[in-house]
Amino acid sequence: MATEHDHLAQAIRHIARAEEMVAEQRGRVDRMAEHGQDTKLAKGRAAFDAEQLGSDARASRDDRTRHRRRTEIAIGVGVR
Repeated sequence: MATEHDHLAQAIRHIARAEEMVAEQRGRVDRMAEHGQDTKLAKGRAAFDAEQLGSDARASRDDRTRHRRRTEIAIGVGVR
């Protein structure tokens, strides 16, 4: 059975991956812009907005960071 420390370790891994995703998406948007491509494209009903995707990745990272903090508080890690 998973312990609170297991949950904390998982939250830390998720945050690290979310930060990688934010950096990757920012790089994609920058490269698209450098090549003169529109970073907000829409085709029919399927829309792709590279900038919004980056914003969503940052929001996901922030959610995971808050989850980590709640877990830390629950187990008394890093609480001063």
